[in-house]
Amino acid sequence: MTRHIFKLVWNRKRSTGLIFVEILICFLVLCSVLGAGVHYLGQWRSPRGFESENVWVTYIGGADFYRADDEEMAVMRQQVAALIRDVRSLPDVEEVGISFNVPYSNSAWISSTRIDGRSVSVSATQLTPEVMGVLGIELLTGRWVEDTDAALSYTPVVITRNLARDLFRTDSPLGKNMPQFDEEGQLQEPGEGDVISRVVGVTDDYRHFGELGDTPYVTFSGVDLQNGDDIPEEMLIRVRPGTTAAFEEILVETMQNVVPNWSYDTQLLDQSRHRHIMGRIGPLIISAVIAAFLIIMVGLGLVGVLWQSVTRRTGELGLRRALGASSRSVRYQILGELWALTTCAVVLGTVVMIQLPLFGASFGASWSVIAGGLTLATLVIYGFVTFCGLYPTWLATRVKPATALQYE
Repeated sequence: MTRHIFKLVWNRKRSTGLIFVEILICFLVLCSVLGAGVHYLGQWRSPRGFESENVWVTYIGGADFYRADDEEMAVMRQQVAALIRDVRSLPDVEEVGISFNVPYSNSAWISSTRIDGRSVSVSATQLTPEVMGVLGIELLTGRWVEDTDAALSYTPVVITRNLARDLFRTDSPLGKNMPQFDEEGQLQEPGEGDVISRVVGVTDDYRHFGELGDTPYVTFSGVDLQNGDDIPEEMLIRVRPGTTAAFEEILVETMQNVVPNWSYDTQLLDQSRHRHIMGRIGPLIISAVIAAFLIIMVGLGLVGVLWQSVTRRTGELGLRRALGASSRSVRYQILGELWALTTCAVVLGTVVMIQLPLFGASFGASWSVIAGGLTLATLVIYGFVTFCGLYPTWLATRVKPATALQYE
């Protein structure tokens, strides 16, 4: 029976070609939208590695750290230290620190290293030790960076678990130097005057781009408020639970009293989180709405084409009924032809989607995401075409045997 149905579909390829194209387009659109949904769902379920609740972020403006000379830099370091001290003294503040590349800021310092012969990107973050407590970053082994680390002959770094696993495999990374490579990717020993980064701790994975971002390799190093040239312009402040929005006015006033010629843009980290999430899923929602309208239009067209096909085949269907075919068998014949056509479209669409990663056009999607999108799209498309075929198949079962005589 299945072979007979596919043969009927092939013999009617001229009339069913439009239906095939519509189903194929719907399937490809569903694969794209549902695949993106699977990707974001997987990202959402992975831990962020930090906490955003009860955390405020203050962006310091007007402090030109990058163009200041040594004397001006020394004054600015003292001013930043005074800001931290006075903010920490506020009644509602539990902890405060400064950091580059705060969560949800869409900024990162990118360096590179090599793992298994391939070049990978590593996000570097400088911070004061207090930021670890502000964000609730979990230390798995070793120690945090400390204020006294500036006196060491090397740069202590804390790395994330994924970087420790892929870079050092089963060996403990503690006390080991971060590898250095030449321009050709060959491992080299540090030269005289080279900055040596040595691992002193390992944290859980840290996804500073948020729930919907990837899980990057990250290294943490300390900020030298005594003699350093790199001073972050972002201050992270953890407040007590239940602190109201009135805290913002108190915070800004306190900071202006310390350094009045700087500006301070203060907001809750959860507000940045909300904007970041909407910026990621907003395009997906728009795409889903457009896809829904497209599928609805295709569904209406599909019902119309099937209805016309059934009308043209009234003689054939009436003759089948006259030969003893039941309404159920006629119904399954029409649906079977539609399912066979859908199967052809799904097979072709699957081949197209599988080719994308092979040609580097997968837009960062993994094989598991593509497989999840294909699976969901297949289930949805079969349910969709079955729903669209209900009314035309009902019309087919209403054909009386005597009706066939009108077409003889």
